[in-house]
Amino acid sequence: MQLFTQVILLAVSLISVSAVPRFGEDSGIEGVLFRMVVGEAEGRALTPAAQTCASNYLNTTQNNGDKLANATNACEDAANRTQVSYTQNSNSTVSQIRLQLLNLEQNLQLCRNETDSALFLNCTVATFDRNLQLLDTSNSQAYQTQSQFVSNATQVSSQKTSCISSAVSEAKVQSIQAANDFNTCLDKIAAQRDTPQQQVQQHQREQQVVPTIPKEQVPERPQQQFNELPLTN
Repeated sequence: MQLFTQVILLAVSLISVSAVPRFGEDSGIEGVLFRMVVGEAEGRALTPAAQTCASNYLNTTQNNGDKLANATNACEDAANRTQVSYTQNSNSTVSQIRLQLLNLEQNLQLCRNETDSALFLNCTVATFDRNLQLLDTSNSQAYQTQSQFVSNATQVSSQKTSCISSAVSEAKVQSIQAANDFNTCLDKIAAQRDTPQQQVQQHQREQQVVPTIPKEQVPERPQQQFNELPLTN
C-alpha cells in the first residue's frame, strides 16, 4: 500500500473515534474501544454474548478498512492512468516540435552550403517564409504544451483528491453504521437479560408476602355436659 493511502487510513481511524460503540459507563471506554479497533481488545472483560457483538464489530471494521484501502488504491491507479495518458499526448506534441525544428535546421543548413552568393540569396528568400512559419509554430506549441503539463498535473491531483475524499466519506458512514449496529446488539442483550431478572424479582416479592392466619375458634361446650352435673341444695 502506498504511503498516501496509509495516511488516509490513519486519518479515517482517528476521525471515526467520535462514532465508536459504547461498552458501558466505564470511564476508560475510549481506551478500550481504541484497543478493540486495532485488534487488541481484552475479550475476558466481555460476556460471551457481548464478545460476539464485539467480534462482529471488529470484522465489519476490518472489512470497511479493506474496502477503503481498495477504493483509495483504485483512485490512485485511475489518477496514474490519466497522468500517463496526458504525458503521452504531451510527448506526442513535443515529438512534433522536434521534427519541425529539425526541418528548420535542414533548410538553414541547405542554404549555408551554397557558396554562390546568388544561389545563397535565392535559397534564403525561398525558405525564409517556410522557416519563419516552422519557428513560430514550434514556439507556440512549446508554450501550449508547457502550460498543459501544469494544467494536467493540477487536474489529476484534483481528481484523485475528490475520489479519495468520496471514499473516505463512505468509510466514515460505514464506520458509524458499524458502531450503531454494535450498540443495537448490546441493547438487545441487555433487554434479554433484564426480562428474566424482573421475573425473578417479582417471584421473590411474592414469597416475601406473609399470609394471614385465621383466628382460632373456641368450640361451644355441649349442653349435655351441664345435664350430667349433680344437683346440690
